[in-house]
Amino acid sequence: MAEQTEPSTVVETPTEQDLTAAIRTVLEKSEEPLTLSKIRAALPARLRGISLEALAENLRRQVAANILYQYPKYRSQQDRFWDRPMPVHVAYLLRTTLEEKPLAIPDLRRKLPDYAKTLAESVLTDQVAQGRLFQHPPASKRTGPRYGAGRPEPKEYLRQELAQVFLRLEQLGFTQTQLREGALELLHEEEWSPQPAEGRPGGEAGPSRPEASPVEGEMAGASVEPSPGAADSQP
Repeated sequence: MAEQTEPSTVVETPTEQDLTAAIRTVLEKSEEPLTLSKIRAALPARLRGISLEALAENLRRQVAANILYQYPKYRSQQDRFWDRPMPVHVAYLLRTTLEEKPLAIPDLRRKLPDYAKTLAESVLTDQVAQGRLFQHPPASKRTGPRYGAGRPEPKEYLRQELAQVFLRLEQLGFTQTQLREGALELLHEEEWSPQPAEGRPGGEAGPSRPEASPVEGEMAGASVEPSPGAADSQP
């Protein structure tokens, strides 16, 4: 009786194409450039045995072919790589930095890495134009406009202005309670305006008179001519 043997398992050696495809998949899923160590750690298990030198060689070939982009070192001694160009990365840095609070350009630049500062303002302008970032009023008269990840909230600026108004009115003898109650009553009115209506002395409007239409005006100014033969028929 012939002895049966189990079929041997064939272990396939990963090819260069497998590695290249796996690298692109890793970088497509990342929101920022990655170092060699992070790229290798994110590869499928069968590809993680590759040396950093061999991985770097593959990545640089893709950079030379304009498929990937190499980035400066940052907080690491390793180069970084990504599948998107520098302006896309700078836009990501701007958004994540401005998510905490709006900042003026000088304060924003101080929070960015040195390699991103040269493109910061041009990318910021483009992001605002696309509606992905938003310009905010200055925090004070001495500073320029600020920028944020969300639209400016009027409540923030109203709070500052009302605090100054209340302070001035308190010096005239009003209490905080009186001012708050008066402000609420004013806001609850159906119609109110901080300025008198234009063209009316004292802000009071007189009765309006409807204007005649062009057709009515022509009819009112026109003379009525007798029809032919009407004068002959009169006695």
